Amino acid sequence: MKTALTEMLTVYILMLLLFQPVLHDIYAARARAVEMVLDSAIQKAAASDNGRFTPEIVAEMRSVLRDTFRLDDSSVRFAGTTELTPRGEYIEATLTVQSPPRWLFRQLFGEGEGGPRDIVRYARQMSEAPVR
Repeated sequence: MKTALTEMLTVYILMLLLFQPVLHDIYAARARAVEMVLDSAIQKAAASDNGRFTPEIVAEMRSVLRDTFRLDDSSVRFAGTTELTPRGEYIEATLTVQSPPRWLFRQLFGEGEGGPRDIVRYARQMSEAPVR
């Protein structure tokens, strides 16, 4: 009995040591990817020739997340300024993607079903578009 318990705990600890850092790295990489893509897109949207998030900019964000970072298109949600915004006003955007699991044994660490299911990033930048 004592040997079985020791072996089970050893396997549990070994799995945590081997796989838990990888799960945190995947989550951090995905969160950073979303942040970088949103920052790049809001700079394009705020430029003087756009003044808003055009369908092309949104499609480019989705394609970068899909092709470069291998995120599923259905897990990417965008909400932002799509109306022409004059110079001096702010363009805002929120980009949301589905979060990967963060814990190997969720129930043991309290994340359970109530844990964060999405990675959400928000950006705001002043428009440069001259509206005549």
